Amino acid sequence: MEKKIRVLLVDDEDRFCKTTSKLLNKKGFDMASTNTAEKAIKLLKKSPRDVIVLDIKMAGMDGHTALQEIKKTDADIQVIVLTGYGTKYSAMRALIREAFDYLAKPCDVEILASRIQDAYMAKHHGFKIDGKKALNIMTSIEELKTVSAEDTIKKAIEKMMGANEKISAWPMAMEDSLRPLLVIDERNILTGILTKMDVIRAVRPEYVSADGSLTQESSRFSSIFWSGFFSDRVKAISLKKVKDLMSGLPPVISENANLLEVAHLMWQESKRLLLVQDISKVIGIINDQDIFFEIATVMKK
Repeated sequence: MEKKIRVLLVDDEDRFCKTTSKLLNKKGFDMASTNTAEKAIKLLKKSPRDVIVLDIKMAGMDGHTALQEIKKTDADIQVIVLTGYGTKYSAMRALIREAFDYLAKPCDVEILASRIQDAYMAKHHGFKIDGKKALNIMTSIEELKTVSAEDTIKKAIEKMMGANEKISAWPMAMEDSLRPLLVIDERNILTGILTKMDVIRAVRPEYVSADGSLTQESSRFSSIFWSGFFSDRVKAISLKKVKDLMSGLPPVISENANLLEVAHLMWQESKRLLLVQDISKVIGIINDQDIFFEIATVMKK
């Protein structure tokens, strides 16, 4: 960095303050920290900072009140709010209106460093922040179908395609069926997802080696190798339980993550799906088609 960004970290967990300050110092930030909001406000009046990283739940003045007081000292100062999972959702929503961003604790230092730089650019260089967030492009959890982990694959596919639809009408419903099924356990807790690829993978003969060595050579020279197996394999997996074929839960991203973060996480984890979460719960999903559509839309402008 040409000019060190002056950051004030406000958190009443001394160990967190020391560790995070040390890591951000190594990344080139000019760090200061304090363990109360009251001290932070006094410090800001004497020594202005570029970006504030503020915990919401602290002894004494809480993050909500602190944010309002900090804005009084400098209306343009950018504040990144750190929240724990115990924070009430309604309180968090109120904070978002005035904060530059919020991040859930524990927070990856790379993500925190990136958001500090964005906040600095927003204040000093008129850096335009993309308006759309993960929340804006996700499919809401209410729009997705669920299936029990104990249900059969046949029942799951019927739910995916529409149990009351005629088979001849299924192709017309393919757009909805592209979405995965959310798998819940006996406690009604989200435990996994069932996608088309999970079912396709299961149809493969069980004795075909996982590395594909048999499929590439044997099937190339012998049409008999695969002949007549498809229907048999479909019937064989139809009575299997969903929990035997489902995938684990995809990576989670914040509802307030920008679209570049969405694209990066999807690539980094080599996943076609991400779960979108607010402070306390999963609220939707994003698939590769959603983010690709946004890429195509921006290119078209």
